[in-house]
Amino acid sequence: MKYLFFAIFFSVVMSAQKTENKKINIELKNELAQIDKDDQIFRELVQPTTSTERKQEIMKEKNLTQEDVTTGISKIMNKQDEENLAKIEKMIAKYGYPGKSLVGEPENKTAWLVIQHSSKINQYMPVIKKAADEKELPFRLYAMMLDRQLIQDKKEQIYGTQACTFKTMKDGKPVVEWMIWPIKDIKNVNRLREEAGFGQTVEDYAKDLLGHDFVFKNYTLEEALKLQNKK
Repeated sequence: MKYLFFAIFFSVVMSAQKTENKKINIELKNELAQIDKDDQIFRELVQPTTSTERKQEIMKEKNLTQEDVTTGISKIMNKQDEENLAKIEKMIAKYGYPGKSLVGEPENKTAWLVIQHSSKINQYMPVIKKAADEKELPFRLYAMMLDRQLIQDKKEQIYGTQACTFKTMKDGKPVVEWMIWPIKDIKNVNRLREEAGFGQTVEDYAKDLLGHDFVFKNYTLEEALKLQNKK
């Protein structure tokens, strides 16, 4: 019994040392941090909640003209997204998903973020699901990607994480409005959000995302598709 105790103790100690000795890949972590910044900065520029002062800072940092912001920002953002995705795909091919144990936090979320903004969600969904199951990535991020995939498939989302734009007329002028994409089970969405790890109701989340004055409405799928296709 004495020898068994020491064998178990030695095994536990060696396992702990092995975990401690597993080092974060600092070079990869730093690369992901820069990718994250490149991904977010243009999106911050077009967010309705971004202040005018902050928009001016971003324009100066990225050497953007007002024309770039009003008519060319989508092209600029898409080019950056393509560059980011190419880098992330090389990482995944070499390391698998660059998760918490490899790059630490918050950089474990960067690969997810880039894929979330790409057209390759379907391709990488199994990779993201595996990372979430293994706690390399928060489950709520997998939930957000699932919502995005459902929208790409023109289906209702589950967690209410995704917002979209549509064009309408206001005072005789065309304007762009925001909506939270239709939610499949609106009665239980906040319970599902809590179980997935979200800290807000869908109503509070919508205001943080789209502005304090935003009024949440759960459109039907038919209504949303009609609004997006309206000319």
